[in-house]
Amino acid sequence: MAEWIGIIAALGSAASWAFATVVFDRLGKVIPAAGMTFFKGLFSIVLMLILIFCTGGFDSLSLHDFFFLALSGIIGISIGDTLFFRSLQDLGAKVQVLYFMLGQVVTMLLSFLLLGELLTVREYIGATVLLCGIIIVTIGKQEDHPNKLRGIFGGFASILCFSISSILVKVSIADVGVPTATFWRMLFSTMSVMFIGFTSKRIVTWYTPLRQVRTLLLFLLNVVVITYGGFLLSMLAIKHITVSLASVLSATEPVFVLLLAFIINKERVTKRELVGAAITISGLLVIILNE
Repeated sequence: MAEWIGIIAALGSAASWAFATVVFDRLGKVIPAAGMTFFKGLFSIVLMLILIFCTGGFDSLSLHDFFFLALSGIIGISIGDTLFFRSLQDLGAKVQVLYFMLGQVVTMLLSFLLLGELLTVREYIGATVLLCGIIIVTIGKQEDHPNKLRGIFGGFASILCFSISSILVKVSIADVGVPTATFWRMLFSTMSVMFIGFTSKRIVTWYTPLRQVRTLLLFLLNVVVITYGGFLLSMLAIKHITVSLASVLSATEPVFVLLLAFIINKERVTKRELVGAAITISGLLVIILNE
């Protein structure tokens, strides 16, 4: 049962991040990358406090768990998310997702080297099929962006931060509730970005675009989705299944992006994208039927 909870949580997290990617791609045209990271964290802290107090309060945690959760938040959210948003601005949603695929391989490698985690043969086969399907979905989407090289570098750096952060979460979340763990990650990541904002005197420029009511409401909606969906469900997935499997399942994000881009932005879906989505689902079924 725990495995199924982890699988469903990982897929739910992927869907949430897909929605966030489509929306943040639009918001990134008016809000600086660091500003999106800061205000996303600020609003997420409030949302997590509401959830924690509605579910019985904070869980106690050891100094060891506290340290690794804080470090995970700083590396994975304050640094990783900022690089991710910058890369998103430079490359666009569909292109950036292609580089995100490498993150699954990096995470699987690190989880093996640092945690000794191994997938079953069937899970490796399913993961390979799934990732091949995603590559088919996203390949050929490169466009001529003026800051393409910066976007590629930022994309690779962000996935490395996400992978390291996932490992840090795994070693600290075994005896800690998911809402409490998510809150501390959010708090430390937001504090670190706030420090940068104040020292660089850019807080005002970060906030200015959010004075527009429509932009603010869209931003708040996105924060709710990624806080209760993206972050919370990803932590739940890592708690119940291996980091490697959670990472592979989160790779289904491009398929959700494809679906949402069709629904929200009315983008045309090509035959190649449909074939890639079908292959991705086939790989997912191989993994799920293994449980």
